Amino acid sequence: MPAIQSQALAQLAKLNFKAKAIQLPMNFNGFTDQAPFTAKDQKAPDPATLFVPSSTLNYHVDTSDVIGGNVEELIDACSNAIGNGMTQWQSGAKFVGVMINGPVGMAMPGSLVAPPSMMGPMLFSQVSMAGKQPEFIKYARSITFAIGTAFQVWQTGYMAILTFPGGSACSVTMVPSPSVPLPIIAGFSPGDAMMSAAALNGLMLANHGLPGYHAMAVFDAFAQAFSTLFMAWKGSTIITAVMGAGGVAPPPPLPPAPVVMAVGNMGSLP
Repeated sequence: MPAIQSQALAQLAKLNFKAKAIQLPMNFNGFTDQAPFTAKDQKAPDPATLFVPSSTLNYHVDTSDVIGGNVEELIDACSNAIGNGMTQWQSGAKFVGVMINGPVGMAMPGSLVAPPSMMGPMLFSQVSMAGKQPEFIKYARSITFAIGTAFQVWQTGYMAILTFPGGSACSVTMVPSPSVPLPIIAGFSPGDAMMSAAALNGLMLANHGLPGYHAMAVFDAFAQAFSTLFMAWKGSTIITAVMGAGGVAPPPPLPPAPVVMAVGNMGSLP
């Protein structure tokens, strides 16, 4: 499966945020009977905006549109950075040092290696921040550093059992042969726990410090979106063609037997 796509991440995060139905201005109790507003002072709200205006007064509708637009820009910028980062990561991901005995290959923690494009500082550096206010930059840093931290823990701890049919009956050594395709989700990482929406949300808040305006809602919506898409990605992305070779097997005239201490390298996550 392709890496998590920026557009899908942004759309899901916005839907999650919109589902919260946050009204602006908050704690608005309505107008008095003497409020001097006429039809020209009001407009129909845009149903696509992320916030719900508390009335049809022009000021309320425009405020919801402007603030909602700012949140959308933040979500889009972070989603683009993460989508691009994961595409680069996946295109360069491979396995090294898989220990093969017979047909069984053990990919231990540290075996999955890839470009550093999913590290927090790298993701943050890819966020488009030209002309943005310091608050926007602070929110973007909190999101990207949290995603990067969790992803690195997951990658570093990932382990899986791969099958190498070519290692089951060898003479002298294991000739180069590939692993059987295996979905990523068939493996395990202690970092899986950090990919939950609750954990990602907590990391974002920890990075941010004192929650700012709508920070909790923004972080929760984004964390839920990334966690959902990450789980879908794990289930549909396949580890393919890790090449096993080497090791020791009985020499002729002894019959072929399972190899010992062969090593698997390379492979891909198409």
